[in-house]
Amino acid sequence: MITASGAEYHLAGPGSLAPDARPVCIEDIAHHLSLINRFTGATSRPYSVAEHSLLCSEIAKREGAAVGLQMAMLMHDAHEAYTTDLSSPAKVAVNFYSMRAGGVQAWSVFEDVHADTVRKHFKLQTVFAGYKHEIRRIDLIALATERRDVTAYRHHANGPWAVLHDNMHDAVQPVDWVDLGSPARESITWKHWREAFIEHYFDLKAAIESTRPAVVAGAGMVA
Repeated sequence: MITASGAEYHLAGPGSLAPDARPVCIEDIAHHLSLINRFTGATSRPYSVAEHSLLCSEIAKREGAAVGLQMAMLMHDAHEAYTTDLSSPAKVAVNFYSMRAGGVQAWSVFEDVHADTVRKHFKLQTVFAGYKHEIRRIDLIALATERRDVTAYRHHANGPWAVLHDNMHDAVQPVDWVDLGSPARESITWKHWREAFIEHYFDLKAAIESTRPAVVAGAGMVA
């Protein structure tokens, strides 16, 4: 594929074996994600993966989470800049059909390869491993909020979503401090979300780097 910056990113095949086959940069990620809609576009307004990622990071921040988790939430879907976003039902369907054909869970294998590529590039493997359960929990809170505000889902008319534990005592609850369907929110352009994503990434990166212990030059000692 040709990225927004003009780079060639190899999704598979012999070309993907070259050392520079999968160039990753934050500007491409922010641009792509700001133009990729969640829910396969089945929303009341354009609602991008970039906006979703920023919402997730904000949820983590408001919960008092460490800056590392805030970064993980911003970047948890960054690989979708290259794989695109597939709705959860579609992911299940692709895996089902590929398994029925005698293969593996094709979508999961494909997605995992590129998620690993992006996380290695940004040196985030440890962050994602350490916050695995928290990332999933916050992602589901964002999903519940999005379902409430920007989808046509209605509890009395549509079936429960198992992923949100509908009709159970521990059902995932949306946040009450944002209305994603508000006119003010709807008026914000994709370019804003692109720039906000980039700015937030560098703010978090600087915050993470400021917390790392300094090494005394030439001494190999931690300051």
